[in-house]
Amino acid sequence: MATTSAAARTLLRRFDHWATPALAAVALGVFLLETVRPLRRRTRPRPERWLRNVGVGAPSLLAMRLTLLPIMTKLAQAGAARGVGLAQLPEPLRAVAELLLLDYLAYRWHRLLHSPLLWRLHRVHHIDLDMDLTTAWRFHFGEMLASIPYRGGLPALLGVRPATVLAYEAVLEACTAFHHSNACLPIGLERRVVPVLVTPRMHGIHHSIVEQEAGSNFGVGLTLWDRLHSTLRLNVPQQQVTIGVPAYATAAEQSVRQLLALPLAPLRPWTRPDGSVPYRPGLSAPAHELAE
Repeated sequence: MATTSAAARTLLRRFDHWATPALAAVALGVFLLETVRPLRRRTRPRPERWLRNVGVGAPSLLAMRLTLLPIMTKLAQAGAARGVGLAQLPEPLRAVAELLLLDYLAYRWHRLLHSPLLWRLHRVHHIDLDMDLTTAWRFHFGEMLASIPYRGGLPALLGVRPATVLAYEAVLEACTAFHHSNACLPIGLERRVVPVLVTPRMHGIHHSIVEQEAGSNFGVGLTLWDRLHSTLRLNVPQQQVTIGVPAYATAAEQSVRQLLALPLAPLRPWTRPDGSVPYRPGLSAPAHELAE
């Protein structure tokens, strides 16, 4: 056990050494792009939201680094040592299968987060009134802790190696920063990218106050899983998307203290405070042509 713990600490130190500067560079690039070419009009001042989102995101980051990542690494080491599951595959097929599996598990976890129990935690992320780089950091620390059995246990049971788990975690964080950004990519470029990767326009639809739209586009890295499960929707123009959750329509109830305590508050129906339900006239079945 001591040897396993020492090996895990070594892997985590290496992860910190290369992933921290890499993710910082991604964040800087995303910040510059969304500043120069914003996709959607902001409804709240940027400093207000940044202070709030960093205040919520800091405990989440600590929970991820101090609990989720070490446990994921140790469990993956134990699984790899047993030679189970994907360990039977030859290279490079095993590496590809591990990455695909982790991305699919991330898709399934995201869908679970929209179930009533886990929505108590995940709504902290979704009720942001705008969407940009800092939305990618705005996760309740309880969501990180709740994800440990799923995100740590399943990869270990299926034989995903610890190095792959950590590498995918860096990829996941980079993808999350990218597709939560308010960066306006040229529509032609984004239409070429979206058949493979989740993009800002695609994920913006997932953050819509229209319930049918929020119930689509759960992918984290690849769009493949949304296509396979018929949860892909691309046909909503970004300037028609209102970001948020209708029951939380004001910034007054979104202080850092209120957001950290939100999982303890009762769930609210998917309606505005006046009882009206957001809808989009003429909303059709999900379409796979990305709207501008």
